Amino acid sequence: MQKTALIIGGGFAGCTAAYMLKEKGFKVTLIEGSSLLGGGCRTFFYGGHPYTYGPHHLLINKDEMYVWEYFEKFLNLRELKHHCLTYVENDQAFYNYPIHIDDVESMPDYEKIKFELENKEDVSKANNFEEYWINSIGTTLYDKFIHSYSEKMWKIKNNTELDEFAFSPKGKTIQSGSKQCFVDQKNIAYPIELDGYNTYFDKCVDGTNVILNQKVEIFDFENKRVKVNSEWISADVIVNTASLDSVFEYCYGELRYIGRDFQKIILPIENVFPEPYHFIHYSGEEPYTRIVEYKKMTGYKSPHTLIGIETPSLKNKLYPYPIKSEINKADKYKELFPKDCYTLGRMGTYHYDNMDIIVKECMELMKRI
Repeated sequence: MQKTALIIGGGFAGCTAAYMLKEKGFKVTLIEGSSLLGGGCRTFFYGGHPYTYGPHHLLINKDEMYVWEYFEKFLNLRELKHHCLTYVENDQAFYNYPIHIDDVESMPDYEKIKFELENKEDVSKANNFEEYWINSIGTTLYDKFIHSYSEKMWKIKNNTELDEFAFSPKGKTIQSGSKQCFVDQKNIAYPIELDGYNTYFDKCVDGTNVILNQKVEIFDFENKRVKVNSEWISADVIVNTASLDSVFEYCYGELRYIGRDFQKIILPIENVFPEPYHFIHYSGEEPYTRIVEYKKMTGYKSPHTLIGIETPSLKNKLYPYPIKSEINKADKYKELFPKDCYTLGRMGTYHYDNMDIIVKECMELMKRI
């Protein structure tokens, strides 16, 4: 008899799991609360311009090209070279990000920065995000690029609140040589098709019983069933991609997330950012954190351009907080899943994962099922 699988959530993780379970011979049902698949990775159109809620280019480790090959089963990919800028209002200047040594040497307070770099503390002694960055690049560069940006991004009063920090964004704290993001670390790509990843989602759920516009009323993982629209749906395997706290009725408390408000503006100019830049970060008192020029990624041809302005918000849940107490709470929720019930994706793991990581997690999960 054919085994059955039930997937909660039709975002990137849910659709990917649906495809891989179907390939293993499962009869798959997927439940999604909204009217569309793909979550934040879904492409929409405004004035003919394709966009997503936040940029979603593929970042694939150079030694893991099997992930690239996986995506090429569904999509035609175009390789990108990713560059971004940060605007530092006090300097009245745009600088490359990751921080580049050429820019540092051109800064008006370079001698002070040089002294701080030569006398910085041991990064391994840092106890929080603020100490980590100050020990990495000194106080002056921290104030230019990180201090206000991070507090604004997470809507926190002080970066010392962030105590999970053992990473270096974009791979390096101060870069030399190429000004490209992720240089020598990752291959970067974006779908050639103007509808982005939409075709991927459609192909992933081909042959899956997809239930849209329905919320799960009761989760009964012990009996491997959920109640939807007053009816129970059972399966041999359940894969959850919804937020961990919500599926267990917040029994350990609510998990903290930060979201984004997105504003779209079409401008009467072919391009607004200079080549080769896609993003601009704003690290000062501006309410927004990032502006994205979408056609730089999508390849859309138009005499006009679309920009997306991102402002941190508590109106939606997009990014888990890098705070150990929240991560520990999420781990307690994960321990509640019984045998044959699994959890995946950003919401399902309370971990900020890019698409390549979720694909790898799904592949590993298939070995366990």
